[in-house]
Amino acid sequence: MVRLLACSSAALIAAMVPGVVFAHTADPAPAQTQAQQGQSTSVGDVVVTARRREEAVRDVPSTITAQGAEALEQKSPIEGVGDLLQLVPGVRFNGVQSENLAEVSVRGSGTQRATSADSAVGLFVNGAYVGSSTLGGRNFKRVDFFDLARVEALEGPQGALYGRNSEFGSINIVLNQPVFRNGGRASVTYTDDLGQVQSTAIVNRQISDKVAVRFGAQVTGQGGGIYYNPNQDKYYDHTDGYIVRGQIRYSSGPLDVNLMVDAQDMNLPTFVNQWVVPAGRIATLPQGYTGPRYDVPSDVPNDLHQTVQRAMLTAKYDLGWAQLTSTTMAMQYHSVQNFAAAIDLATEASFQQQGWIGLYPLGGTRTDVKDKTFYQDVHLTGDALDGKLQWLGGIEGLWQDDDYNRDIRTSPCALTATSSICGGTPATPLCYKLIPTAANCPVTFPLAFGTRRVVPSSYSSAAVYGSMKYDIGQLSLSGELRYSRDNKEASQSDFRLYTTTPVGTPSTYEFDEDNVSYAASASYKLSRTSLIYARMGTGYRAGGVNNGSTVAAAPNPLQPTYGNEQTTSYEAGLKTNLTRNVFFRLSAYQSRTKDAIALVTDGCTVTNACLQAATNFNINGGTMEVKGVEASLDSVWQVANGRLTLGLNGAHQDAKWDEVAAVAGAPILGSIVAQTPEWTYSANVNFRHPVGTNMSGFVNVAWNGQEGGGQDTVTTATPFIPLETVSNVDFRTGLDFRQIEVALFVKNVTNQIIPVLKLQQVDIPLANRYTRPRTWGVTATYRW
Repeated sequence: MVRLLACSSAALIAAMVPGVVFAHTADPAPAQTQAQQGQSTSVGDVVVTARRREEAVRDVPSTITAQGAEALEQKSPIEGVGDLLQLVPGVRFNGVQSENLAEVSVRGSGTQRATSADSAVGLFVNGAYVGSSTLGGRNFKRVDFFDLARVEALEGPQGALYGRNSEFGSINIVLNQPVFRNGGRASVTYTDDLGQVQSTAIVNRQISDKVAVRFGAQVTGQGGGIYYNPNQDKYYDHTDGYIVRGQIRYSSGPLDVNLMVDAQDMNLPTFVNQWVVPAGRIATLPQGYTGPRYDVPSDVPNDLHQTVQRAMLTAKYDLGWAQLTSTTMAMQYHSVQNFAAAIDLATEASFQQQGWIGLYPLGGTRTDVKDKTFYQDVHLTGDALDGKLQWLGGIEGLWQDDDYNRDIRTSPCALTATSSICGGTPATPLCYKLIPTAANCPVTFPLAFGTRRVVPSSYSSAAVYGSMKYDIGQLSLSGELRYSRDNKEASQSDFRLYTTTPVGTPSTYEFDEDNVSYAASASYKLSRTSLIYARMGTGYRAGGVNNGSTVAAAPNPLQPTYGNEQTTSYEAGLKTNLTRNVFFRLSAYQSRTKDAIALVTDGCTVTNACLQAATNFNINGGTMEVKGVEASLDSVWQVANGRLTLGLNGAHQDAKWDEVAAVAGAPILGSIVAQTPEWTYSANVNFRHPVGTNMSGFVNVAWNGQEGGGQDTVTTATPFIPLETVSNVDFRTGLDFRQIEVALFVKNVTNQIIPVLKLQQVDIPLANRYTRPRTWGVTATYRW
């Protein structure tokens, strides 16, 4: 009842006050005229809402990158979050084939320190928090970047203004909202190697001088793919489904309100593992086994289905002495994924024919995750002392209910070199005799078919925050402060699969902590277009509850809860226009994270005293330190009557465990932080030139890469696994004729194929996941 009253009150407040300001959210415009192309603009003047108010990028005393939709689409179609962040210095996106497991890394936050915890990077859409600690909650959904206006990447701790889990930075996706004119666009994209067709339509209508509406839909179908399951005639990288969105905006005098409702229902790529077991390392495969990479047979489900429904009310009201802003969001998310070891019954038969035990071909995992989120933010911004003093004060609340179910299928019979394969369910048992000499399955299967884990949880967070900025001539001083209170409750029950028979004792744990985050900065304008600054700030990643069964014989006992990790960072930087058309940024930083969360195992194996597979859980592993430097250059030039846009950036980061906790399974002192490349870099070149009356041609080349770093947290039981060097090139070229654009694109031009994840047990390689090979396609767009 208390929660219902809180939600109702927040919704009423939001209905009375206006929404967040989204700068540069104009409707997609027709192709630029030659005169427009000849106009050079100052790149640093792009407007963002990094400090919850409109400011130019050059005036924000921290590292921030803003990418507009047009610039993003110029380099290639946006297929995932990685396409949004390729050109941001110090930011890395780890795709690992499946969107449920993918996440963002900023400045050494890593992506595999604690895969079942919240992300250390804040995920926001229109200023509303959309992340969660559930499977899939560490990545944006596809609906989040449909019909987007721009993406803002804020680096360094943002805990004072953005709160929980914005410890290493925040990514805010700003969506287009209705504008007061008629227009729209329709486009079709065909990707040949996938046999994929994606159709998009967006319509913006001005109903009156006070009301505008915007509707959009995107439908994706796919007939082919690259990673194929011949046994079921299905593709592991299959995508199909739809995204829809409707918005209505009312603007009159000081009041501006926008209501958005959208939904997603999509089948998305799941991951496929290629076995790479060397000879002599695993007793069940004495001669080793290397499986196929692309045509991977499987007799069990491998898929991912994801749905999202969301309503968001943003509102803004000018009180005269201040501006009142409210953001309200209600969202529910459901994800069901099936994945399995990549062998089938026929492959297991070939193993048994050689006298090997082999691998169980009917095993697999099914995850079923439901998340319900309600978010509310209300804040005031104002000026005083003739604009010299700028202030902000706000309150924020987040409520989440999650339900996580995980089914693991295992063999209900002992697997030997001469056994038949047992499967099915207790109600419908199945037996597969793969070789003539195989023994028959027992009449009654002696073992469980697997386990089911049920983990309902609830999470609530409340915060009050504020900031002040004071200008003394060319010197600006600012401070930010937030107090947060987080509570999380989770229970866990395990059952034998397909039954209600419990396994172990159900457990319930509660996590409850408060936090104070702050930031301070000083900046000085050397000129209208040059700024130097120094900043220090803090942020935190919320702790939580571990899900797992405690085993008395485990070498590393499972800990039921883990606390917040805290990061303090210091940064100094320069932002300047080297010329009117060249904007340069340079920053150096050092951060220190205490009580850093790390993923460890309880040390169990089926061969030691535990007699069961290891359980992963999170601990506060110690203190990690990150040092880095970043530089970027953006420029616009007039070349041979055309327009050349050039962007370059590079970042170096060094992230190590500086102290380690006296806990079994903790990281090794001095080892590097997982999933943190030493170098990231990118370049983007776009040239547009008139080729006739009302026609222009364009060419875009985008390159991004990374070097150095390690895959997993290094412990006494987990060796160092180097990350692969990445060098990816995307290409796009085409013609604009009045309102029509036709473009050819190639993704991964050099056809670089590398493992994005190497799975292994201790130092024994087991399997790899690989990047996608080269694809190409065409896009046709009509704007009006």
